[in-house]
Amino acid sequence: MKLFETLKAWFNPLPMHRAPRYGRGIHALPNSEERELFERSSAAFIDGDILNGYTFFLSSLLHQKCSYPSEHLTIERGEDALHFTLIQGYALIKGVVTQTSLEAYADIALSSKLHVAIKRHFLERDFQLTYCRFSEENGAIKLSIRLDNATITPQKIFYPLREIALNADFEKEFIAGEFDESALLETDHILTIPREKIDRHYDFMQQWIKETTQSLIGLLSNDNTGMTSFSYLALLLQIDYLLLPHKKMAKNIAEKINGYFMDDEKLTEDKNADLEQFLRELTAMERETYATQFYDSAYTFSPFDQAMHDEIAAFIDESLSKVRWYKNNRSNYVISVIYRYISLYILYNYGLHPSLRALLHLHVEIYVCDFFKAEGETPLYDPHTKIFNETLIAQRIRESIEPYMSRYKGLSDFSEHINYADLDHFSQSFYLQIKNLDYTEV
Repeated sequence: MKLFETLKAWFNPLPMHRAPRYGRGIHALPNSEERELFERSSAAFIDGDILNGYTFFLSSLLHQKCSYPSEHLTIERGEDALHFTLIQGYALIKGVVTQTSLEAYADIALSSKLHVAIKRHFLERDFQLTYCRFSEENGAIKLSIRLDNATITPQKIFYPLREIALNADFEKEFIAGEFDESALLETDHILTIPREKIDRHYDFMQQWIKETTQSLIGLLSNDNTGMTSFSYLALLLQIDYLLLPHKKMAKNIAEKINGYFMDDEKLTEDKNADLEQFLRELTAMERETYATQFYDSAYTFSPFDQAMHDEIAAFIDESLSKVRWYKNNRSNYVISVIYRYISLYILYNYGLHPSLRALLHLHVEIYVCDFFKAEGETPLYDPHTKIFNETLIAQRIRESIEPYMSRYKGLSDFSEHINYADLDHFSQSFYLQIKNLDYTEV
């Protein structure tokens, strides 16, 4: 059977490396010529060729294989000016570049429909921003930036543009979740999600909560706070990553996850109780209310700063040491939960190289195979027979790594070093290989 699958893979090769359509990263691959375009932009600015410099820079931001139906970034070059529009979630940023300046803005909301408290909020936010500012113009609240091109560089464009994009998206999400969504401006680019998908995901959320609650019966009354924490956190991370809620639901999930890790005097038992109460609220959420928390959009900038691989390796090391502790104390239930938690937490908390993101997504697919089967994906693992699709997993590992091996000479295909004895052995061997990846550039 394995020989047949291998021959089938040879004659029907899978498409190379795609970006996962899940999580809060960009659902597309970065421009393969990003570094070259960045360097050409820098050289053009040195030569005083401002419009070409901006053209090269903005082109470096264009993603490959984007799943969104329209372009996340459009550039229109004229003789004396360059106009561009970029999408960042709820936000639509419009800009114009001349020889002397860049001016860009995002329309946030109608001033007349906003409570005075939110206007005061905008004034306070001005002090937290480095490059952009809120203002009111023709009855609209705007977020805008202006850059002088006298000493412009690609770096001096990137950070202001990223700030206005991320913060315009954040503020519109905030208004949509807490106030009247009808006050928002420039929302025609937002796509609704098909109702059948909404309903399917709602049912999965309820199923996951029920399964987690039942798995903890008999543990909650004992001194098993660590097991409970891993179970609740893994569940919330899974809901956030796979279902990708927005507005108030996304805000509440982020507050619960981040609140758990706050360095305060709250006991772990009390933090678990907060998580448990929030899961009850999700269980009680009506299907119609749930449906209002979702939409689809494109993203130009990642909300994460790129993490060093040493940080990822250290987190994996720390987490695997907890696995060893629970194994030594015969607490077998929590081991598979920790393995699932590791990939979900890294995807939630760190800015990842595209290859690493694809690899960790692969791990999520294996542990939540019924969800991905319902989404139309070929299952990587059968939980009933406990058999892995080894050929497809190896192919997915290769396609995640091979496109980057010319740039990172230390990267290598590790698919032959995976242990498929069972889920626990798979995860242990998988994370050890992930930990040892080498992203040192040539």
